[in-house]
Amino acid sequence: MIDLLRRGFDEGISTEEIADGLRRHAGDGAGEDVDELAAVLENYLRTVPDALAAALGMTKDPHFGRAVAFATGTILTYIFDEEDLLPEASYGVVGLLDDAYLVHGFVDSLRRMYPSAASSVEYAAPHSRTSEVVAAVLPEGVAESLLRTCESTIQVAQALFPSGQRVDGADATFEPQLRVAAALVATAAD
Repeated sequence: MIDLLRRGFDEGISTEEIADGLRRHAGDGAGEDVDELAAVLENYLRTVPDALAAALGMTKDPHFGRAVAFATGTILTYIFDEEDLLPEASYGVVGLLDDAYLVHGFVDSLRRMYPSAASSVEYAAPHSRTSEVVAAVLPEGVAESLLRTCESTIQVAQALFPSGQRVDGADATFEPQLRVAAALVATAAD
């Protein structure tokens, strides 16, 4: 699947197409600098399949895989949604920027929240300066919202699928504890 996605990105993304999309939204001031910006964005977009492969590789981790899979599914739902914030039908290839920013931010969050989780795929994250450039292109506040979405999605996944690994790295059995006493207190309050 990732190979098909990579092929689609290779065939469907070009600096010229990105530059044309940017010019449609840049107004009269767009000059040769747009071509340079488009080249930076092209490289950023082309690494999306690698980022997805890294996230999917982390789903195989015996301790964290279920949580990572749940969170990854949520992210995939957004990026394959044809009516997301910047629909490709309206924005063309530039409409992939919010998706790319979300995916790269998601993998970065996974790596920070699961530092011991193994991925079977090598992935070199884009340079932080490049991510800043993409954030600057996105509508005001969107980059921050996408990064918060990454963090909260992973936190929800962690709550729903605890790791079964203690802080010291040893395996542990996790069994959710029902709060019957708290429910009885809540019932008595009625």
